[in-house]
Order: sequence, then C-alpha cells, then structure tokens
Amino acid sequence: MEPGTIDNLSILYQSSDFIVVNKHWDIRIDSKMWYETLTLQSQLKYRFPELADPDTYYGFRFCHQLDFSTSGALCVALNKAAAGSAYKCGREGQWY
Repeated sequence: MEPGTIDNLSILYQSSDFIVVNKHWDIRIDSKMWYETLTLQSQLKYRFPELADPDTYYGFRFCHQLDFSTSGALCVALNKAAAGSAYKCGREGQWY
C-alpha cells in the first residue's frame, strides 16, 4: 500500500455537521512533534481550509481516535453542536 500524502485524503461522507474520512494507516491524527508535518489534521487543513476552526486546539473536532497504524473511518465534527451530539452518542454507546 502506498504511503499517505498531503493530498490523498479519502472522504467517505460529508455534511454540514460532519466529515467522515478514511484515515490512512501511516498517518497520525495529530502531532506535536515538529518533524511530523503530515497528519490527518494537516490533510484536512489542506483540503478544507475554510472548515478549520481556530478556536479548537487541533483546528478540527475529532469525534474519536484511531491508532497510528490503524486505517479506517474517522468522524470529524464541524461545529460544537455536532461534536456534543457525537460525544453523547459515544458516551451512551450509541455509535452502532
């Protein structure tokens, strides 16, 4: 499988409240290490600069996590209300 790049972000679903992406197996969701510039966070900012929220620490509200070497669907909330709904679903075990 090819390594991830800044422009190969695969979008599985998009609405006004959420984006669901297919996280690549070799890309971290975010990183505080200066040498790790390719992250899901940077891919999202590259593809959707207008959706980045400067009021959040990472620029996006990740609804859950996937390990670094794990690929798969990852949900990103695009506003506070959607993030709150996702948090509530996760807390109550209603993801499925």
